[in-house]
Amino acid sequence: MIELRHLRYFIAVAEELNFTRAAQRLHMAQPPLSIQIRALEEELEVQLFERDKRRVALTQAGRHFLERARGILREVEDAKGEARSAASGEIGAISLGYTASSMLSSLPSILRDFQLAHPQVHMNLHEMTSVDQLDAVNARTLDLAILRHPGVEIPAGIAIEEWLRSPLVAAIPAGHPLAAAPLHIRDLRDHPLVMYPRQAGIGLYWKVQDLCAKAGFRPRMVQEAREASTIIGLVAAGVGIAIVPSHTRCIALGGVIYQRILDKDAVSPLHLAYRTADQGVHLRKLLVQLRARRKM
Repeated sequence: MIELRHLRYFIAVAEELNFTRAAQRLHMAQPPLSIQIRALEEELEVQLFERDKRRVALTQAGRHFLERARGILREVEDAKGEARSAASGEIGAISLGYTASSMLSSLPSILRDFQLAHPQVHMNLHEMTSVDQLDAVNARTLDLAILRHPGVEIPAGIAIEEWLRSPLVAAIPAGHPLAAAPLHIRDLRDHPLVMYPRQAGIGLYWKVQDLCAKAGFRPRMVQEAREASTIIGLVAAGVGIAIVPSHTRCIALGGVIYQRILDKDAVSPLHLAYRTADQGVHLRKLLVQLRARRKM
């Protein structure tokens, strides 16, 4: 069986073309080195060197094998370095799920900063609903989820922590009577609302339902849309008012006024969800960075 040491012995002799000098370079005696080279040739069933009393020269097979041996040792050294880097979190991959609305928050800038600091960590990003993300973390197809609390039982072994405490605001058509000042949820009674559908935005959907119920009415939903940009476009078209996370204000569309909602519980936090038992080093580093920019 050929071992890495045989390749190192062979390369030393091939480069020195002298068994004595090669043995000195390898810090070993010359006779054992000759024995090892003979054993390598027997294993390969080819002659690697032409030898006589005056000179040592590579055969054609030896010259070809020298290129391959050097390449193998380079690959081994590269693999060792990559293994050490993976163990320290310098390289690897993170599978990250996120809700569509979370990409309007500070999340993109955090991910950019993380990639600049750790360019060898590949980010696999997946837009998913909150419930689907939770299932994927539990199934080990996601390492980390950025979601709104789905309002379902959290599986054992999964931690969920509040990360970004996002106030809710009202997106109101310009010229609407409610567009002039901050408002309470109760002020939206009987007004048409544009909402995320239950299936796509379950965290926001139930939050709006809960806020309206506490204010003593059921929301008058006239239109659903899955994308924040579509919802704001419908508001601009005068279809209705939307209750959205405050970071949606980055969608600055003409004909839309954003107003604060004064109810204290009008917030819809983003959460981090991850398995507690099998976090890699690179995931732990990303969690540290996310927590450092936590807003409560």
